[in-house]
Amino acid sequence: MMNKMFNQFSRRKFLGAAGATTLLSSARGFGAYASSLKNSSSDGVPASSGKGRIVDMHVHFDAKKPNYIEDFLKVSERLNLTALMLTPFENRKVVAEAAKQHPTRIVPFGYVDLDAPDVVQQVEELHSMGFRGLGELEFVKKPYIDPSYFPVYERANEYGWVVLFHTGIVLRAKFNEPEDVASGRMRPIHLEEIARRFPKITVLGAHCGNPEYQWAAEIARWNSNMFFDLSGSSLTKMQRRLSTFRDIFWWTGEGDSVVKTPDNDPNAFVKLVFGSDTSLEGIENVVKQYHALFDACEVPEPTRNRIMGGTLINLLGLPG
Repeated sequence: MMNKMFNQFSRRKFLGAAGATTLLSSARGFGAYASSLKNSSSDGVPASSGKGRIVDMHVHFDAKKPNYIEDFLKVSERLNLTALMLTPFENRKVVAEAAKQHPTRIVPFGYVDLDAPDVVQQVEELHSMGFRGLGELEFVKKPYIDPSYFPVYERANEYGWVVLFHTGIVLRAKFNEPEDVASGRMRPIHLEEIARRFPKITVLGAHCGNPEYQWAAEIARWNSNMFFDLSGSSLTKMQRRLSTFRDIFWWTGEGDSVVKTPDNDPNAFVKLVFGSDTSLEGIENVVKQYHALFDACEVPEPTRNRIMGGTLINLLGLPG
């Protein structure tokens, strides 16, 4: 698989190093959210409404760490967090079993190489094992909308799956040898065609197309089955101008829309969902970054709750 070429340079470590220097949110923003976590059941899982519960769409299972599941569960308990755990195909059995044992904490998602000759068979096997979607699809040899990838999307559409795509700029780990990697194949605009051709797929775009935020927002605006996260470097590099996102997610209050949104929420920011894409130790800081964004853009509390967990709880039918 393509991502094996990055074994010596973990993309989560790369992004986590950047996140380590980011701002903290205001005490009001994160404090209010943290206080809501207290309103949960004895095992840390809140009522079925999901209020106060974080659902992280972007947690990469790390097979190099033998205690990864145990370490994740500790973070999950502390933050009241459920992860869409993005799992390399070769690690599928470990994560599938963990998800069975901890269904309120781990939702199994399968990573496949879209260019692998047996990718359709891999997708079918993941479905038979109870996986709920795919991701993070990345490092493709052709643009996401190449017809050779359609059989994978057809299966995902049949299953009604959630599929997470990398969008935007991608790190470079090797500098002294050629590699077949190009960010232009993973532009957010390509997701529009997928969302339209395969309407039963919920399309998630990682990184909100960084730096093509406007394209990402505009195509999400017109596709009810599309959402983005703001993981990666965006909330770090824009920490002094977070209010800029109000110009990107601009259409709040602009009249009735034909596009269905979660709970008919009219706020434009409802097209975001939470994603960390960092080390386990870095997730809490990304939570704080999101709340700094909410404060800077005056995102109302109901919309914040949907972004931080409610939307994905409803989409995936997660247990309360």
